[in-house]
Formats: sequence, C-alpha cells, structure tokens
Amino acid sequence: MEAIQFIADMNFYHWLTLAAVLLIAEIALPGGFFLGAAAGALFTGLIHILMPEMSWQLALTIYSVSSVAFSFLAVTKMRGVLDFQSDHQNLNNRMDNLLGAHGVVLMPAGEAAKVKIGDTLWGIVPDASLFDQAEVKVVAVEGTNTVCELLQR
Repeated sequence: MEAIQFIADMNFYHWLTLAAVLLIAEIALPGGFFLGAAAGALFTGLIHILMPEMSWQLALTIYSVSSVAFSFLAVTKMRGVLDFQSDHQNLNNRMDNLLGAHGVVLMPAGEAAKVKIGDTLWGIVPDASLFDQAEVKVVAVEGTNTVCELLQR
C-alpha cells in the first residue's frame, strides 16, 4: 500500500530523478532498454508539469506506453547505426585470411604435418603428394586445418 501511495504522490521531480537514474543505468549497461525507459520517465514528468493533478493510474499508463515506444524507437534507430559492414570481411577470421598464402610444409618425425606461413605453424589436411620442405599454397580451410596444393616451379 505504501508503494501505491508513493506512486500517487510522485511529481515532476520524482520522474526527473527516475529518468536520471535510468540514464546512469544505461551508461553502466548499454543496450537501449534503459534509454527508452529514461525517455519515458522524462516524458511522463513533462506531462505531469502540464497536468499536476494527474492520477497515478494515468501517470503509470503514460510511463508504460511511452517507455515501450521510446525503447522500440531507440533499438530501431541504433540498429541502423550499429549494423555496418566492414571493408575487411575476414578481419577477425585468421583462417580465412590464409587463403592464397604461400608456405612451406614441415613434417617432423612422429608429429602431424604442418605448414609454416610467415612465422606461424598451421595444421594441414594430410595429402600424399605433400613432402617435407615442399612449397605450397593454401587453397581452402577445413575447421582449423589448411588444405594446400603444391606450387609448380
């Protein structure tokens, strides 16, 4: 019952304080939800200035509807801003960046064959045509292994 009484006694400053707290929450936990709720609280506070004797039921209805509307608007607007395409499609996919790279096959005794590309060793799909110190080109990637073909000299 005290919660309802508190809501019934809320004025513009309470709604402004709620908006500020929700904006701080948005800064701490970004995602857009708290931003919409903060905008809804601010909107409800502004309506409360125009209608100071507004019932608590109407205030909660305005807050609920405007929060959902502003949250939807925020997510819709942010989706367009955050949904960009990179110029480098394989920037964070090191395996796909290996396609076309040249390397040298290493077949240490008792170990799986590897290909050395640059200063890194990569797994290689076993192939009977490959031999130790053969120069190869990466033509495909299978999981964490490279598929290589012999370079013709």
